[in-house]
Order: sequence, then C-alpha cells, then structure tokens
Amino acid sequence: MKPYEIAAEVKPSERQLNWQKTEFYGLINFGLATVLNREWTDGGVNPINFNPEEFNAQEWVQFFKDSGFKGMVLNVKHHDGFCLWCSEHTAYSVESATEWDVENRDIVELLSKECKEQGLKFGIAISPLDRNCPLYGSGEPYNRFFKNLLREVLTKYGDIFYVRFDGAAEPDKNGNIQEYDWEGYYKIVRECQPGAVIALVGPDVRWYGNEWGVIRENEWSVVPEKYSIYNAIEKSKKPQKKRQKEEKYELDLGSRKAIKKEDKFIWYPCEVSMSIRDRWYYHKDDEYTAKTKDKLHKIYLSTVGANCCWLLGVPPMKNGKFAEMDTQILKAFGYDLKRMFNYKVSQIGTVSVSSSLSEKFDGANLLDADESKTWRPALGDKEPEITITLSQKDMFDKVEIMENIINGQHIEEFEIYIDNGNGKFKKIGKGGVVGYKRIVKITPTEVVRVKIKITSYRGNLELQSVTLY
Repeated sequence: MKPYEIAAEVKPSERQLNWQKTEFYGLINFGLATVLNREWTDGGVNPINFNPEEFNAQEWVQFFKDSGFKGMVLNVKHHDGFCLWCSEHTAYSVESATEWDVENRDIVELLSKECKEQGLKFGIAISPLDRNCPLYGSGEPYNRFFKNLLREVLTKYGDIFYVRFDGAAEPDKNGNIQEYDWEGYYKIVRECQPGAVIALVGPDVRWYGNEWGVIRENEWSVVPEKYSIYNAIEKSKKPQKKRQKEEKYELDLGSRKAIKKEDKFIWYPCEVSMSIRDRWYYHKDDEYTAKTKDKLHKIYLSTVGANCCWLLGVPPMKNGKFAEMDTQILKAFGYDLKRMFNYKVSQIGTVSVSSSLSEKFDGANLLDADESKTWRPALGDKEPEITITLSQKDMFDKVEIMENIINGQHIEEFEIYIDNGNGKFKKIGKGGVVGYKRIVKITPTEVVRVKIKITSYRGNLELQSVTLY
C-alpha cells in the first residue's frame, strides 16, 4: 500500500471523537498568580492571600454557555503548586485560604457540579512542576506525590472530558532535575477517566505549536507516528543545542508529498490554544490586547471550521469576577455564533449525487439530521459531485462539510460552484482537507443550486453532511 492509502485507514478513538465534537471550550487560569498580578509565582505565597469574595460557580458556567463554549477547563494546579481543590495530600490549597469566608472553598467541586447541572463538559489542566513541594527534584518520591494529587482530582469530581498536562520543568534549589513519569501519569488518567483525552503533553490531542492562532492552511488529523508525544518526550531529553537543531515548525504534516516516505501513522488531531488577552492570567494592563468579536469570528472559522478544536483562555480577576470587557465581547460572540448557524438554507432543498456505493449510502443522507446516515460514492467515482437544489432562490454565506471521521479522514481538495438561476454553474470557492468539519465562508449569495466537487481524496470517502447557512 502507498503511504496515503495506509493513512486513510487510521481512525480516531471514541474519546478523540467525543473531544472533537466539543469543538470550542474555554480555559480558566486562576489562583495566587492572579492575586499577585503575575503569570507564575514561586510557591511561597501564603494561601491566605487568596480571597475571591465574589466568586460564583453558577455565574461562571452560565457565562461560558452564553459565550458559546461547550466545555470548561480549569487549571487546577499551576507551577506554584497551589491546588484549587481541598486535597488530602497538601495544605497548599484553597482550604488554607481562610480569609475567604465561605462554607465550601473547593472550586473544582463547585465548578464541576455546576457544569453537570447546566450541561457543560468539565475538564482540567494540571502542571507537574511544583515550586512549593519539597519533594520536587527527588525523582520517584515526587512522582508518587504528583500521582496522588492526580488520582485524587480525577476521582472526586465526576466525569472529566479532558486532561491537559503542562510540560514546564526546572531544576530544584539544589540543581536537581525532576524527571516526570509521563507514562505513569497517562496510566492514572486512563484508569480514572477512560473517556478523557490527554492534551498538550499527551497522546490524544496534538498542540498546534503556538499561542497566537497562526494556523496551517490544511490540518490533518492523521499524521506520521514520528510526531507522537512519545517521540517528543524522548527528544526533550537530548542536549538543548541538538534538540533545537532538530526542531522545526512544519507547514505540512499530512499531504501525499509530506508523508511519501512514511509507513506508520497515528490519529493525532489538532488543538489551537490561545488567550482572549495576550497573557493567560488576568492583568488589568492587558485590556488593550483583548481580541475583538470580529477577530474571534475569524479564528473560529480557521480553527473549528478547519478540522481543529479551539481552546480559548478567559482569565478571571482576583475578586472572582470576569472583566466587563471580556464578558461583553464573549457574550456578543456567543450570540452571533448561534445566529450564524441557526438557519440551514439547505433544509429547503433536495440533494443529488454523481454516484452512491449502495442504497445504504444514498446521497439524501447528507441532509438527514441522523448522524448514523452517511454518503459514500461508488468505488470508481474519481471526482464525486454533490448538488443541492433549493425549492426557491435563497441566500447563504457559509458551506459546512463534515466527513464521517469514525471511518477516517479522506478529502484532500474540493471546489464549490453556484447557479444563481441562469442554469449555469460558476466556481466561487475551494478548499483542502475537511476531516471533522470544514466551513467555507463566501460573499452572501442568492442561489438556486450549489454543487460541491471533490477533486482529490484518499481511501473510502464517506461524508456525514453538507449544510448551507
């Protein structure tokens, strides 16, 4: 088999599939760094300084839902070691924040319960770096300590859809290097939360490589095995100069040209992560860096609309409230997001296709809300076509194409044509890979017919839906 044919056979795990459907979720960085107006603290700050007197879990979760997020990820322990849950393994936690005069200080418990109540997925971010724990740098004793924390937070708070490991490391005060037991950490996640993906430094979700939303034109979920986190961890143990020489940002990970010398592949889908401001924790002087609603729209289309998931950081202030500017921007964005994908123009149409593999894979399935119904072209159809004919002329400005990625990723290139009523098709757009979802934004246009031609694909092409908005 040719490399691209092997790649076409690779499929996601159930946890990866469920994560991909989450699409857009928010990350909260909140703790002693917030209080001190920093990004990192040294682990020596007294927890008594943590006093978010206006924190309200219900308000946080409602705000996330209003903003269009489908999940909330809480950074439960950053590099300073301060835990946002009441732990049996360390006193350096919210339990010691005695100036915060509330009955329950366990923020992880309060938010996880509220997410479940309001129908939002809940996930965690956690750093193995610990500037407070005296065991850090001791090797196995510290790894046991961190595993105890990890097991505790993964078993006390119900279902967790996502675990994000930070890879930051540094020598302890004596110059000792702490070697993290990544395999051991992963094993605990699999045992305690088998449905959770492991991201950033993890085998399930691939970090994009930057925090600014600079995005590849085509993002493959199937990539050569050499890009796996296990290889990255091994590389990180090499001398810095040698590592820097080997590391480079690849603009193409999955095309036929890029994989022509490969024979082993993995499903390793992409997450784009960034903050609504320049930094991850709240700083008042960052307000001028807040992304506008229009900027968020563009990033949404180039991430969620281009086969990625999007993690957006939203930092609270030290009093437990979100800044008014961030709140207004995100709520307006969430409102627009619902409106953008509310009216399906294709619902007033019928679909015809150039061929179908069988009656089971009929073209009409592309307009069916049932996700289990899909379309496959006949085996000999080299450039399959889909034509949607509307019952009356109508206007649309977005085309959404979704592959049935349960069976892999196949589309390499496609073209979009419209007929505005004169009986002739005119090409108005094109795209590359599709994967889970591709959204093509066009100038608002009145049409009676829309045709999508798939000009290049690999393996057994299978589409879940084509929708005009």
